[in-house]
Amino acid sequence: MYLEIDNVFEVERSAAVAASDGPKAVRIEVKQRLNDQSYFIFGWGQLETAIDEACRSAIRTRRGSANRATRRGWEFYDPDDKRLSGLKFENRAALVLDKDRGADCAWKKVIRYYNMRNQIAHGTLLASRIDVTEERFEKGYWSMCSAVSPLR
Repeated sequence: MYLEIDNVFEVERSAAVAASDGPKAVRIEVKQRLNDQSYFIFGWGQLETAIDEACRSAIRTRRGSANRATRRGWEFYDPDDKRLSGLKFENRAALVLDKDRGADCAWKKVIRYYNMRNQIAHGTLLASRIDVTEERFEKGYWSMCSAVSPLR
């Protein structure tokens, strides 16, 4: 659906450029950025849910350990709490993604996306478009949902 909407905008923008209607082209470019960023936020929700569910699973697994030393550190966290007992997003992500795999590891990508998400969600329209095409997201953003795994 994203591409259908974007293609309509692109046809309209190209027509405006061809007609030398700069103001109209700019208005359409803003709509394209809004469309990109709306889709990005939709995708973010999917990724955040995957991270939160994997985090809940990790907490339950560790809280259920027969080993008191393992269990003790996890008893402070309530996996049924909507906010996961106040764990910051960065820490929830670190529980289920390896953050020590170099500059391009999944955790660092997620944090970069998280910073973009925060800008958009708090009212700052990004100045440039976000490439949210299926091909790019299948290789990056969406595939991170499957990279998320609870600690065993």
